[in-house]
Amino acid sequence: MQKIKLTTFVLFFSLLTKSSFAILEVTKLPYKDAEIEKIYKLDNGKFIYIEQFVRGHIIWEYDPEKDEFKEISKVWAFIDLASKCEMVDGHNIYFANILEYWFGGGTRIDDPEIRIFDLYDESPWRDTDLGITPSMNYAKEFCTFYRPYYIKEK
Repeated sequence: MQKIKLTTFVLFFSLLTKSSFAILEVTKLPYKDAEIEKIYKLDNGKFIYIEQFVRGHIIWEYDPEKDEFKEISKVWAFIDLASKCEMVDGHNIYFANILEYWFGGGTRIDDPEIRIFDLYDESPWRDTDLGITPSMNYAKEFCTFYRPYYIKEK
């Protein structure tokens, strides 16, 4: 009797844990050989793919109903995606670094500002950000973050 209970528990537990990570491997890609780092599932059922490319990250939206990808924007360094944040207007916002150059050349790459952008901002820059944060720990106090469906193993 105890073996039946244990077997039932193991089967039930394995079903529960697998359902929360429905996409453990990337089965759809925006194009062949895209290097996907993270995938998020939005509240509306669409997916956000974060692709690593030679000059930063590309943010893609995948619509499973239409089975198509749409490139949203490019940033120097994507950090994380939140559904909402206190004191920040908008829904579905992300945190990223953008590469800003000084007028005579050069940049600050060691400690760039963490900017907050609307997910569908096609050209994220200093004049389109929704705000900045001193750190992601600070942001976690005020924001509700999506849990990634997929994270590429390093």
